[in-house]
Amino acid sequence: MLRTEAEERASLVDVHSYDVSLDFTRGDELFGSATTIRFACSAPSTSTFVELSPLEVHSITLNGKPIDASEVKDGRLWLDHLAADNELVVDATMAYVRDGEGMHRAIDPQDGKAYLYGSPASSTAGKIYACFEQPDLKAPYSVRVKAPRDWAVISNGAAKSAANDAAGDGWHTFETTRPIATYFFTVCAGPFAMQAGEHDGIPLGIYVRRTLADRLAEQADEIFTITAQGFDYYHRVYGIRYPWGKYDQVFVPEFNMGAMENPGCVTLRDEFVFQGHASRAEHLLRAVVVIHEMAHMWFGDLVTMQWWDDLWLNESFAEFLAQQGTAEATEFSEAWIDFSAIRKNWGYAADRAPSTHPIAGTPAPDANAALENLDGITYPKGASALRQLAAYLGEETFLSGVRKYLRTHEFGNASLQDFLRAMSEESGQDVDDWAQAWLLTPGTDVLEASTDGGTVVINRSTPEQFPAQRPHVTDIAAYRRGVRVAKADVRIDSDRTEVPGLRSSESPNLLLPNATDRTWAIVALDGATQAKLPEELPNIDDATARGVVWSSLLNGLSLGTVDPALLLDTFEAAWPVEDVDPLLEAVATMTAGRLPGKFLTVAHTPAALDRLAATGNRVFDATGAGDSRRLTAARLVSGTTADIDLLREWLAGRGLPGFLANDDQFRWSVIGRLASLGAMDAAEIDDWRAKDPSVSGVLRSLSARTRVPTAEAKAWAWSQLTESDNPSSHELGAVASAFFGATDQEITRPYVERFFDELPKLSSRLGDMVLHLLAADGYPITVVEQRTLDLAENALAGELPAGVRRSFVDGTSRLREQLRSQEKFGAQQ
Repeated sequence: MLRTEAEERASLVDVHSYDVSLDFTRGDELFGSATTIRFACSAPSTSTFVELSPLEVHSITLNGKPIDASEVKDGRLWLDHLAADNELVVDATMAYVRDGEGMHRAIDPQDGKAYLYGSPASSTAGKIYACFEQPDLKAPYSVRVKAPRDWAVISNGAAKSAANDAAGDGWHTFETTRPIATYFFTVCAGPFAMQAGEHDGIPLGIYVRRTLADRLAEQADEIFTITAQGFDYYHRVYGIRYPWGKYDQVFVPEFNMGAMENPGCVTLRDEFVFQGHASRAEHLLRAVVVIHEMAHMWFGDLVTMQWWDDLWLNESFAEFLAQQGTAEATEFSEAWIDFSAIRKNWGYAADRAPSTHPIAGTPAPDANAALENLDGITYPKGASALRQLAAYLGEETFLSGVRKYLRTHEFGNASLQDFLRAMSEESGQDVDDWAQAWLLTPGTDVLEASTDGGTVVINRSTPEQFPAQRPHVTDIAAYRRGVRVAKADVRIDSDRTEVPGLRSSESPNLLLPNATDRTWAIVALDGATQAKLPEELPNIDDATARGVVWSSLLNGLSLGTVDPALLLDTFEAAWPVEDVDPLLEAVATMTAGRLPGKFLTVAHTPAALDRLAATGNRVFDATGAGDSRRLTAARLVSGTTADIDLLREWLAGRGLPGFLANDDQFRWSVIGRLASLGAMDAAEIDDWRAKDPSVSGVLRSLSARTRVPTAEAKAWAWSQLTESDNPSSHELGAVASAFFGATDQEITRPYVERFFDELPKLSSRLGDMVLHLLAADGYPITVVEQRTLDLAENALAGELPAGVRRSFVDGTSRLREQLRSQEKFGAQQ
């Protein structure tokens, strides 16, 4: 839908209510959908439309008069001769989907049970029910659902009744909601297992697939605790009580996103209910996701953006408060460190890509255009900008502005200008210049410290194509042999800032701007400083500062200022002594994920993998290492070692700590590595899959079979990706992300051309979101050759689906960075 159409419709229509009835007792492919919409029209006798994408229409009436089904065309039902007050009734049959864009139906392979969840996203609600699908036409919902007797049914409103009829199926009814946007409507249904709780008078529920019931029973207390801490935090921060009654969290299979903030019925991917031993970093991530979605109950759900171009504000704000709330209100006080190491590096990469865009103000002519920009700029960069705004205005003033914004627009819609107006009114400051520099101009500043006649200076540089004057409220620290010898707060308002009170006479080995990582900027370290890092970094006792150094090195890879060999040397020296578990895991994941076959040449990759594995073994074998630490080390070893005998021992459960000896998730990591080494064939992988028929087992077996470095295995995997009938999005993702390995270029090279030619053609049977993810995850980033670049540029010169184009643009940018690095440093490795 075009924005111009939405604006015209919003000026015409005021939606009073939705009555939605869904019938899930009509078989494995179809469901019934009956909708009554009551709405006013400001200009009677005019026309408008609702979104509707049925398989079959049974009846349509507008104000009691029938409308022919032929009026439904291209996902729209046109309504003519509107009255001042209208009632539209639509009775239709809809089709379930497997791509997560509509009413998704998933089968748990472990017990064959079906699970449903509604995922209307921004433009697919019409596949579930007839509606005015735009964010500023909010309305209350009354919902009824017919489902099999043994199913649980959960929706936005609280359950009112579930009366089963004699046939064994019955109607579940729900309390009418407060006004919500169409993209927040959901229904989840299936034989879910459930844990119930309560906090501060708010009924709580957690739902999972029945085969995960035991896992949920073990983990429910932690999830409930995080949920309760989140509510206490937000009640204090927002000053507005939770407005949606009950609060359910439904962990659903085959979910494309991390989670979705449906009011009263949050949906999350069920990988967050851990099926094996989980690291502290994984527990932290789950806590952040829970707190993030809860932030939206106010910021996004209570007050919703006027149009999709302000969707960034919902996500940036939730990202900011999720980190802050997790760090302040839960046991995971290291949340900001993890944000620095993982989330911000994702954002820095997005901000230097050709597809970069401002945090705000990017025109969204339609909903799909807005969704393409839900990326590392929207989330971590936007969160970092809001963190800077809080520092710029003062935290209490900032929160006062937030409360004013929410109270002024509750249960309605608002824009960026409404948010900035609230900030200006509460602070007494004009924030327009701040917004222009931070929100409306793309690009990342680079900060570099130097000395000038004994004075310490911070030099700020901005991207040439995006000049801006971004103020930074930050700091700088000086280190010598790991000891901080000086520190100063600093406000950077110009390209050259002298730091008062900090002198180079301290003779530091490392001058580190943004040492507490309060602002959004890449820190550049000169060659002499970089050379000292293998000795300096292991001795720095501030984990946040260590994270900033790691970030500087990892971004320096992409910028062509850091030799991959230096990163590997620093990893060997500093990683084994890292004592913050989430930072330990983040650095291992990024180093092992970015060096082999990417920034390191094919010739140098095997030796690098050996060094990574040896470093992992040092931590795994260390006396007194905790479970989370040993798990991270074991995962690093299992993903990099060439020691087949060791992997076979671990596969049999020997030589492992007790918590890993029978852990299916870790076992699949070992199987995947054996497959990559050509030490396990498809038949043996299928045998292991038979022993673990869970969703995870199915996905990991697909990944393992794809990794086998033979022509036959790759041909099989390619057919799974391009020829499977009605595959799940997660199954496709498991194949795509494993296809191009770090050391199998001789076998995968023929598929590079096919990737750019055949993948876009899957748009005829896959949704936009799934195709975008496959193009991103499957990009042949390890075939670092000019030919790959030529093929990519040729593809980009032609017609492509929008999401595929964005993925190809970003993947090609990363490929150029790797080519540049290999050309500059490859001979030295």
